[in-house]
Amino acid sequence: MLLRIRLAATAFVLVATLTTPAHAMMEADKFIGVWRLVSAEFRTDDGELTESPYGDQPQGILMYDAQGTMSAQLAQKDRRAFAVADRMKGTPEEIKAAFETYQAYWGRYRIDERERVVTHYVTQALLPNWIGSEQRSYYKFQDGRLRLRTPPLVSGGKRVTGVLIWEKIRLNSQ
Repeated sequence: MLLRIRLAATAFVLVATLTTPAHAMMEADKFIGVWRLVSAEFRTDDGELTESPYGDQPQGILMYDAQGTMSAQLAQKDRRAFAVADRMKGTPEEIKAAFETYQAYWGRYRIDERERVVTHYVTQALLPNWIGSEQRSYYKFQDGRLRLRTPPLVSGGKRVTGVLIWEKIRLNSQ
């Protein structure tokens, strides 16, 4: 009788394992896809809200693939065009404004489910200082959205913590 119970339990575990999709087992797989930036908020250590480099209506896209590659682009809405449509001929003021209102980088990523941290290993970036860096964020999935919270960083000369909310882009949606 005991042998039958053990065999039945083993069969149940085997069937459950083989019929459960592997992606259902890993929270990290929730990252895979394309995400749209919903909000970007930055606060000082004392909780004071600071001006976001991406403005009140930030725009952005964040992509993760199943092979561990990621790409992020964040921007302020309604960025001003250069007077001449040649990126090499912008005035110093135009170039400064364009740089300050846009961030882009790509590389590899790793998820630590135990610590609830996603680490972006930056291969290339608009800000050269980020090349070769590790950008860590604490993540949380809530109400179909991805919340990324940065460790304290310096932005605009202030020590701030950023909270970025992302919404997954579904087929046939913008």
